[in-house]
Amino acid sequence: MSPRASADVSTNGAVKPEAGKRRRVHQSTPENERAILEAVLQLAVKVGYEGTTMAEVARVAGLPIGSVYWHFENKEGLFAALIDYCFEHWKTRHRGPENRAILRTSIAGSAANSANPENAHEAFWIIGLLFALEKRLAGNAARQKYLEVREEMYELMVEAVTPGLPAAALSAKPDLARKVVMLGRALTDGFYISASAGDEIDFAEAAELSALAMEKLVQHYADLGASADADQP
Repeated sequence: MSPRASADVSTNGAVKPEAGKRRRVHQSTPENERAILEAVLQLAVKVGYEGTTMAEVARVAGLPIGSVYWHFENKEGLFAALIDYCFEHWKTRHRGPENRAILRTSIAGSAANSANPENAHEAFWIIGLLFALEKRLAGNAARQKYLEVREEMYELMVEAVTPGLPAAALSAKPDLARKVVMLGRALTDGFYISASAGDEIDFAEAAELSALAMEKLVQHYADLGASADADQP
């Protein structure tokens, strides 16, 4: 037993009050964890992954740095938890009743608000894209978490989009829902990257134009499906 461990234990094995007090100071609480995640969210949208430090997270959260390490072993674990935290927020807001609404919340909501640090909860797009684009972080736990969450997002969106597609369109192209979601996601990513590069992007207009293009695409396959049905004896 180390001298420090010995100093914390009495002859009958009981823990001295000082050791118990230390544990109570850093005990895990939902409030502290939320404060830490909100702090790293604020920092991430301003200085990114590389610029965020555990010490700065503790300062912004108003907690001892020991509390940050008590909840999260390292920065990778902290950002992995942040990805989950952002995703839970996303799931409550980005499930539209039809394709146009989905694109509006995706492009005019996520991408547009990601460009504004005041809308930190939409930072899922900023943080995720940084991890996706940075190949150097291939073994990073937070990057892996983002890729897993991105795949789950994809399946949720396919589930949301499918009921709004005409049966004739699905008959002509059974995987149309997946193609629509793939295209919508690429547009959302692309508009955000374009704005980050300094291009002037009207996100609301971009969402409407994208929705119109998507509707034309869906109608194209609906017409093909209807034509094929009409040709059958």
